[in-house]
Amino acid sequence: GCALTDLAEAAAADYARSTSHFDGAAPTPLQRKRRRSKNAARPGEQVAAKVTRTDENGSWILASVQRFYSDTETYDVQDEDDTTKLIRLPWNHVMRLSTGSEGCFRRGARVMAIFPETTSFYRAVVSKQPVWKLQQGQTTPMIAELIVKFEDDEDENGRTPHRRVPSRYVIPVPDVYFHEDDDDVDLTPPAVSSGA
Repeated sequence: GCALTDLAEAAAADYARSTSHFDGAAPTPLQRKRRRSKNAARPGEQVAAKVTRTDENGSWILASVQRFYSDTETYDVQDEDDTTKLIRLPWNHVMRLSTGSEGCFRRGARVMAIFPETTSFYRAVVSKQPVWKLQQGQTTPMIAELIVKFEDDEDENGRTPHRRVPSRYVIPVPDVYFHEDDDDVDLTPPAVSSGA
């Protein structure tokens, strides 16, 4: 009567999965949409915005949000360099800036950062371990600035300089930032042992 026990075990496992808070299924499109609306950047907030169709270096720029439309999940943003025009962008072309309290910027991390004296984000690597400091009156330690090396930033001797960038203007690369929208959940049910 092993087959029966297996069936009972499988049924119990199914029941546990269907009634537990997390059922092993990826969130539905609607749940994702609600979560994105909840986490959307607010009007007046500075963000990184992707204004080209390609992924070349510098295609993300500093912009400020004018409006988020939750039904279409699009943003109206304004280029910080050219405040005369509004650009409408899909949600996945807008990234919120860092607060300085994220723990994802270890030495060696691939990031995008604003190149000094510009308003464009370029690919870089965190080149020194960040320094966490507790500012006066704050309860959370923060990273004030990051030391990075930018891609394609060699000097005439072929050396890439370390550059300081305020942590606010250092963000994860897009595929890391938007990863939670991939179905990175294992949907295969656990194998039921054959009770041998």
